[in-house]
Amino acid sequence: MTDLHLVPEEDADEPQRATPLALRYHASELKRYREAAGLTQEQLSNLIPYSKSMISMVETAKRSPLETRGGEKLTSRFTDYCDQVLDTGGALSRILPLLEDAGDPYPSWFRPYANLEAEATAIYIFQSQTVPGLLQTEEYAQELARCLYPVPSETEVGSLVTARMQRQEILGRTEPPHLFFVIDEAVLKRRIGTASVMRQQLQRLMDVSQWPTVNLLIMPFSVGGHPAIDGSHVILDLPEGESALYVEGPGSATITTVPSEVRPAQLRFLALCGAALPSSLSVEMIEKYMGET
Repeated sequence: MTDLHLVPEEDADEPQRATPLALRYHASELKRYREAAGLTQEQLSNLIPYSKSMISMVETAKRSPLETRGGEKLTSRFTDYCDQVLDTGGALSRILPLLEDAGDPYPSWFRPYANLEAEATAIYIFQSQTVPGLLQTEEYAQELARCLYPVPSETEVGSLVTARMQRQEILGRTEPPHLFFVIDEAVLKRRIGTASVMRQQLQRLMDVSQWPTVNLLIMPFSVGGHPAIDGSHVILDLPEGESALYVEGPGSATITTVPSEVRPAQLRFLALCGAALPSSLSVEMIEKYMGET
């Protein structure tokens, strides 16, 4: 699976962020090797399973080629293909470790997704276990972090929560992404922390469900089996017309932008929306659980 993250364009309405030197170095080396091979971007795209747009974005340092497959190792199938086709002797792959930002609050396996999420124009999330990170209150996030095993220190809990709250900054943008959530009823029923913490979290869900850019649906137990019974996932609509599928496991994650892998998940999410409660009944169910907490 291909894991990519974007470097944001400069925008007068948003804080600007400098393009990392290592990313520019990788971009220039890719372009140099491609031109040395006598290939245009379009010709290279015909030799690897990635679009001309993807190659252009990487060569202009607007997109990183990073992929994470588990643990702390950063990899990139895109770079592997380019190394092979351009006969670089692995030169591009050797640059990848330089792309890791040690000052980033996210673990390296999650970092590529966080960058993609920050650039998404629309986000589709199915969550079967906990409230999605973008909707968590600080107190809920703290209690959730304390459930991890091995048990993290309070300093580690603080870092995890800070990173999660930082991700939510995209919700306050002038033009925030459109958000589509399908949340399993189990998320409402499973109390995380005290009753007060859970009530605040449920109130947060109710409040957010009224935002014009948010569509929040509940998948009730009464449905029984449903199209995503095999697990949670996220789909991101990205600039340049691409979409990405993100699937997370304990301490690892995979992201793909390959259309043949993303499209089934998009269809699955549409089926989920059809099986879930409509918005009004979803809010009523959240209210019901608030009253029982």
